[in-house]
Amino acid sequence: MTRVHRFLLLAMFAIGVAASVPADAKSLVLEEFFRGKTVGKGVFESKIAGVYRPFTVTLTGTWNSKTFTLRLREDFVYEDGERDTKTWFFQKVAEDRYIGQRADVLGPANVRTDENGDLRFSYVASLETENGPLLLRFDDTLTQVDRNTVRNTAKVMKAGITVGTVSLTFKR
Repeated sequence: MTRVHRFLLLAMFAIGVAASVPADAKSLVLEEFFRGKTVGKGVFESKIAGVYRPFTVTLTGTWNSKTFTLRLREDFVYEDGERDTKTWFFQKVAEDRYIGQRADVLGPANVRTDENGDLRFSYVASLETENGPLLLRFDDTLTQVDRNTVRNTAKVMKAGITVGTVSLTFKR
């Protein structure tokens, strides 16, 4: 294959990749999508522990433009009737970065926008169990599917081993 052929092949590949990205695609902006009420339906699953827990979560987001902070209250209702409430505080520190804090999360969660416009963050949460607290790492990816839909997928890990997943779809 000549140098010209390789160049043409590479150029055609690059054009194909560029054409596959929607022209109206943009980065997910937390304070825009999650301001007000949002409802999510999802499931936590751990094949190792034999757990499959569907849930619904209602989010209430309040944006403070003076402190650049999104307060995001999450009210969970699990299929078995258990309820839980968690509240995140996401401070916008750059156009594509946030610092997240929650009472049961150890240290700040660094949230960044990746090259696809998805939000990615990783954090360690202390979850209360009947045997005491359990520290788990969550690696989350939030992808805006359309104007009214965000998909959240997360790997849940203990000591570097994936022990579960979360799959969740938010609708406005």
